[in-house]
Amino acid sequence: MRFKFLVAAAALLAPMTALAADPAVTFQTQPAGKILNDVRSIAKLIGGEKGAAAFNDGLKEKLGDKGLDGLDLDRPIVGYVVLAEKMDDSVGVVAVPVTGEKEFLALLERLEAPKPTAGEKGLYEFPTENEKGKVLMRFEARHAYVAIGKNPTAALDPKALVPAAKLHDPAEKGFASFKVHFDRLPKSHRDELGNSLKELKTKLDELKLPVDASEPARKAVDELVKLGTRYADLLQDAETAGGRLILDAASGEAAVEIGLTGKPGSALAKVIGERTPSTNKFAGLITPDTVAGFKLQLPLFAKEVQSAAVIGLEAGQKKLAGEAPPEFKAVLDEAFKGLIRTVNDGEFDLALSLRGPNKDGLYTVVGAVAFEDPAALEKELLALYKKELPPMYKGWFNLDVAKVENTSIHQIKVGGLLPPEVQKVFGEEASVALAFAPKGIFVVFGPDAVNVMKEALAVKKGPSPAFEVVVNPARIGKLVAAAGVELPPGFNGQDKVIQALAVSIEGGKELRIKLSTNLKAFEGVGTWLPGAGAAPATKFKD
Repeated sequence: MRFKFLVAAAALLAPMTALAADPAVTFQTQPAGKILNDVRSIAKLIGGEKGAAAFNDGLKEKLGDKGLDGLDLDRPIVGYVVLAEKMDDSVGVVAVPVTGEKEFLALLERLEAPKPTAGEKGLYEFPTENEKGKVLMRFEARHAYVAIGKNPTAALDPKALVPAAKLHDPAEKGFASFKVHFDRLPKSHRDELGNSLKELKTKLDELKLPVDASEPARKAVDELVKLGTRYADLLQDAETAGGRLILDAASGEAAVEIGLTGKPGSALAKVIGERTPSTNKFAGLITPDTVAGFKLQLPLFAKEVQSAAVIGLEAGQKKLAGEAPPEFKAVLDEAFKGLIRTVNDGEFDLALSLRGPNKDGLYTVVGAVAFEDPAALEKELLALYKKELPPMYKGWFNLDVAKVENTSIHQIKVGGLLPPEVQKVFGEEASVALAFAPKGIFVVFGPDAVNVMKEALAVKKGPSPAFEVVVNPARIGKLVAAAGVELPPGFNGQDKVIQALAVSIEGGKELRIKLSTNLKAFEGVGTWLPGAGAAPATKFKD
């Protein structure tokens, strides 16, 4: 009899124990007070004092003098998902920190939220139009636990609630974040993920190209299939995956980031740990006087990608060898050889910077592209110049005008050919400087191209996102004004190089892929909009 009673009790407690276990999916936000302060600061940054005032007025109009009274502004909002064997039976739970039950219910009323009805055993139920789902709430441990699902009652049993402290990661600095713990998933979901990866591998293996596809295309696709298969195998050792929203009012950073970790000691963890911070050979071309610029490193992170790119380049090389005019064949051949060397090097970097204004109010463009050992290409280009260029054009060229170590600088005088509006920006004596350095080809266009080239050739590799666009708002304003374009009222950007857009990939304990911007690049943009109020036109010093 006692044995039967114990079995029955265990059966009743089993679901409760499962619910109280560590959730497979968790999420958290910063405290509501910090969220409000950051959003208010961003409103001020973008829209000025009027933007901040509009934000404050909107809150007061919606919430009245009591504001967010009832919500604890100093503690984070957390939550989790109770995954069931059938996904439709899963329940989402949000734990909102409150100052008191009565106060929070009053806040919901001020927010004009659907009014919850008090039920049995401390549960509240919100009205919903979804007949297949319920929204319930329970106050526990200074939190309002809100559960959403087909039958969320069990998830709100006091013994099943996951304590907020257990859900909160103090090291997490994201505005809001979530994390999936694969080892906590129900077996059915783990099996489904495993089957999905196997199905992906099968589809990759069975990938068919059109019957008329070229042999190089087939070989290139084969390399990419190998990459996909290898990564599908690695993902089977994933421990966690997650995402975070970053909004830092102090620095201006706004970003979306996804992350992945591997099981300790796994091949995936090893690959992630070996991922070094990305660099760019020409990072130093972005100088403090940059108006706008960008840096890019092509995604040649895997041997399979490099092999696919080389196959494509070799096919292009072979095709042009039979179609190009005879006088250009040697140049094209060396160009393709150099591109193949660069791809095999694994660091195919580019950078471009528009700089200025200088003391005379003029601007300069500086750019570089990775190219391994371009000496042979330079030799063929010089031979083509001597043999094919008509004498009437050779006067524009000044070959070997200067030298930095073993790298020659060549100059092309183009200032007199430029239209007046371009001369106004780059100068009447603007020229193009060209140099074939051991690791890249450099180009400069501007009023003092040769001297700027000498400085550019000394550039060193430096840390850089895989892709980045930067701007200097104040210098953009000066450039636009110099071009004779009327500036919007209130244009008052900082005289500082600011990241406008970036994609970064970082390894270590966690693989992190981030898309980011800096909102300071858009400072005052809101004041330009209709209805934002008149502002005096901005004047820039020469």
